[in-house]
Amino acid sequence: MSENNGNSGQFGDATNAMVQPWVEYWMKLYEQNTEWTKALMAGVPPDIDPATVRKQWMGAMTKSIESYMRTPAFLETMRRNAEAMTATKITSELAKREIARQSGMPHIEDISGLYDRLETAHEVLLGRLQTIEDRLEAIDKKLNSKSNKSSGK
Repeated sequence: MSENNGNSGQFGDATNAMVQPWVEYWMKLYEQNTEWTKALMAGVPPDIDPATVRKQWMGAMTKSIESYMRTPAFLETMRRNAEAMTATKITSELAKREIARQSGMPHIEDISGLYDRLETAHEVLLGRLQTIEDRLEAIDKKLNSKSNKSSGK
């Protein structure tokens, strides 16, 4: 006894959708071959257009592949593949960080954090230097004004 879990109808429909374009293609080709054979038997060269045959072949292939790519099994495989690639990427990043940490090599986050701290310290120093320059300028003005007053008397 076989157990029907509800998915067999879904997969059966998907399989039919994938196979149907090929059945149609081969039926058309069979009909054309019959016509070509009749033409050859009558002594008339058959009207064979390779471009049409190629177009029919490509159409059947396109429909079949498109139907396959819409099957639940294919979509589930793609989902699992994406999850596996994401997990692999995360695992490799964690491994690289751990190896870098154990070997004493800086990681990009370490360097960017250091750069941010240096940039902040640089801005603070520039602010303090500007304050010192302003004070020196004020002192120079006072000294110049006193020296002008004392030399002017």
